[in-house]
Amino acid sequence: MDMDESLERCVKSLDQNEEDVRDEARRALLGICRNVLRSPDNYRSRELRLDDEVVVEKLLPAIGAMECLFDVGYVEDGDRIFLPRNASLLRLQSLSRLLCTTTESSPITDDIDKSSMAQKAFFNSIIDHFHSVMHYEDPNLQKQARKIVPIAQLEIATMTKIRELQKSFKLDNLTTTGTTSSQFEAELIAKDLFLVELLRWFKYEFFEWVNSPICPTCSTECTYEDAIQSANPHCSRIELHRCQKCNIVVEFPRYTHPKPLLTLRRGRCGEWTNVFTLLCRSLDYDARFIWDKTDHVWTEIWSASNKRWIHIDPCENVIDKPLMYEKGWQKKLSYIIAYSKDEVQDVTWRYTRDQEAVMKRRKICTEQSLIELLQSLTNQRQSSANYSRARREYVIKRKVLELADMLYIPNSRNKDDEETYEGRTSGSLMWRLARGETTQADTKKNYIWDVSKYGQTFELRYNIVKDLYDIIDNNGTILEQKSGWLEGMNTTEGGIFRKIEDDWKMIYLARSPQAKQGHVKWTFDMKSGSCLETFTLKAKSCVFQGGSVSWKIEAVFDDDKTIIIPIPNCNNFYTEEVRQAMRLNVIVTLSNGQGQHAWQHAQLFRQSLDNTEESSMIINIQFKNHCV
Repeated sequence: MDMDESLERCVKSLDQNEEDVRDEARRALLGICRNVLRSPDNYRSRELRLDDEVVVEKLLPAIGAMECLFDVGYVEDGDRIFLPRNASLLRLQSLSRLLCTTTESSPITDDIDKSSMAQKAFFNSIIDHFHSVMHYEDPNLQKQARKIVPIAQLEIATMTKIRELQKSFKLDNLTTTGTTSSQFEAELIAKDLFLVELLRWFKYEFFEWVNSPICPTCSTECTYEDAIQSANPHCSRIELHRCQKCNIVVEFPRYTHPKPLLTLRRGRCGEWTNVFTLLCRSLDYDARFIWDKTDHVWTEIWSASNKRWIHIDPCENVIDKPLMYEKGWQKKLSYIIAYSKDEVQDVTWRYTRDQEAVMKRRKICTEQSLIELLQSLTNQRQSSANYSRARREYVIKRKVLELADMLYIPNSRNKDDEETYEGRTSGSLMWRLARGETTQADTKKNYIWDVSKYGQTFELRYNIVKDLYDIIDNNGTILEQKSGWLEGMNTTEGGIFRKIEDDWKMIYLARSPQAKQGHVKWTFDMKSGSCLETFTLKAKSCVFQGGSVSWKIEAVFDDDKTIIIPIPNCNNFYTEEVRQAMRLNVIVTLSNGQGQHAWQHAQLFRQSLDNTEESSMIINIQFKNHCV
């Protein structure tokens, strides 16, 4: 029988691994296939827990291994993957044969014929997205979307942000007075800042992530069981999830049209990006839908003030971090395509710093055939009767700027290369680990807060919902901001990550499920001639089932003497034992808990997603400029 090209590519991708990693993964996959085929009615043979030794040690470390299982029909469900009972075993048989016959002496060809099913499927997908993106241009749908956005509220938040920037950086060009040119620039900057507020509102107040729907009878989260086709053209499929307590089946329609989602306001990354892109278009942003063939979607916005496309991931509340997927999520990128009312564009090169590796994965079609298809679709769009010549010329100029922006010179310094990139935060942790989109690595950020440059009082506030550090003066004015919890850390251990509970609408820092303990450390330093007087801490934490969140201070003095100061209560702690110290290390340890969810029983900064303004941690340090 003819092998399916997508399965062939999955198996072939195993060759990207070191030889021993590749061979271990092949043997593990072959064993899984044989177990299921030998006992197809044994449900346990169809199930793999993501913390099993074979998964952790042989499949997850190997590029392409988990993709092989997903390609033959395995589906994720929390902390496991399984092959549904109604899944055909033909593809599993194909995988078994392919693993047996694929050797170095008989490699699978990388060159796929133009008429192959793989290329046809790929091109058809591009064409489908090309047509679907025009939903965002429906005037009635845009009007409906615009009514949902609390524009006045977001504009007030934007103006507040502008005033804070004016105070912090004395940006006179952000004022609303002056020349016509400065007014225009201020409007452009305000439009970009409004987008930040829109994204925050969308993530934390409007849309909801769904791993699996909640049972309407007992409010228990269901588990995925199967999917069926939908007769509704606006719906790609209907997922069937079963409540393990009530045994009822709950339907979860996966809508591809944004209109029903404006009311439902829930879904996964496809639904999130679908609605967010529509909202941006309804607010007159030049927005486009970005499709990553490795299974993710997001939005890009053309920033007139920056004269470039800005990456926006509504699921993650992340702006302008295009390397997040490659560096943070560890994605093996291949094709990333942008769709708008103006054009279809290959934007892969904005999202990678490893072009050589990406090119090795782009084997579905020739580069020339892809270029010809995208240009043909773009010409089709721009040749429509209502498309103006002025718009066409504008888009061409914009495209030239974009192509120049995507050029990357190896070994050159770039601000993106110095960014810290976390793994994925949306979706269940086990699901993200299975997809290889988050890591459990320790982090040495080595950041040190210089407390002595802000006067004789240093106050640091961190808000986990906004994921933002603020340095505040005595009048409550923000002197400096730092985005991202890792950006203010000195070190972390135990795979600390920012956990979002979409069902409970809570957020906190937790350790990796595989770690017995997790540690985070902030470091505060004094310049020579100054020394500390007092230290005050107020912070949130929560423990369950024997979990522990413990705090301590390491106070370092100029004679290299170090003392340890335990913090028995982080809710309201004050000490003068730090007097004369030159450096403080504030260390938090997350530990203990019970069972397989012990990692979740010690939660640092646990806070409601609706509580966007309250600080999760406040550190106040008083000091003297001259030590006696």
